[in-house]
Amino acid sequence: MDAAQQSILVVDDTPENIDILHNLLIDSYKIKVAISGEKALKLIENSDLPDIILLDVMMPGMDGYALCRLLKADKRYKSIPIIFITSQTDSKDEKEGLELGACDYITKPFNPDIVKSRIKKQLTIEAEKKQLQEQLHSLKKQGNYWQKEFTNASLNQLVSGGENDALEFKSTLRWNIHAKRNDVKIENQCLKTVAAFLNSNGGVLLVGVDDDGNARGLDDDQFKNEDRLLLHWHNLLREYLGADMADIVHTATLEFQGKCILAVQCGESTRPVFMRRDNEEFFYVRMGNTSQALKPSEMLAYVDRRYGEAR
Repeated sequence: MDAAQQSILVVDDTPENIDILHNLLIDSYKIKVAISGEKALKLIENSDLPDIILLDVMMPGMDGYALCRLLKADKRYKSIPIIFITSQTDSKDEKEGLELGACDYITKPFNPDIVKSRIKKQLTIEAEKKQLQEQLHSLKKQGNYWQKEFTNASLNQLVSGGENDALEFKSTLRWNIHAKRNDVKIENQCLKTVAAFLNSNGGVLLVGVDDDGNARGLDDDQFKNEDRLLLHWHNLLREYLGADMADIVHTATLEFQGKCILAVQCGESTRPVFMRRDNEEFFYVRMGNTSQALKPSEMLAYVDRRYGEAR
């Protein structure tokens, strides 16, 4: 947002202070004024929310602390940054203001350049927060599987259709049923599927479900508890697919057919995802109901077509 479109609410009962702040900021921001806490509250409730509030402490009626307390207790207004600008110079007053949720505390007489700098800093922080929230919202919308709340009925319906380009079953996470021991090859198969989903259109991996869609559970993997299981899986994702993939891979344990299984829901990655393990690197995509590694020439063509400059 351009600075000229950002609005500042000045709350002060002293005309001289209002004039100083108005003249200091009017060239860069839209300025609103309230001469009491009560009028400020009405203005906030009945008009567009300000991007920041400059708030005096000592005012008749509702003082600045009381107004700040009300705003921070209301979920509609608690995210508005508040800077106290006051003649109260005692450190106890500053401590109280910051504990109430203000982002800054400036004492009078103030340096105009310092005021402008601190306002700009807080507005920049808020703009970055909003951008991150928008990015997170966008990531969560990727694919049809992001944080879907599975019920027994929806799981049964999903599994009944069998494996496909967006659904795969794995009997265990690390236990080799045939060799009867923990085996990294089993882990690799799970990571391979997730990497393929990320490089394609997303999908769901169900661990603890056999090829026929029957719940096998996670007991074979011999984790002490659910937390150890989830920690182990997240560490595998971070180490072998990339720490940033945690933003678009959602993992949870669910009950299915009376057994505890692991559901791994994957969105679409905005960058190429390589599986790196045992000194080797692979690029997987979904082809029907399987995950396939592409040859270098195939991979380059796929990456150029899908990701462009992100490669």
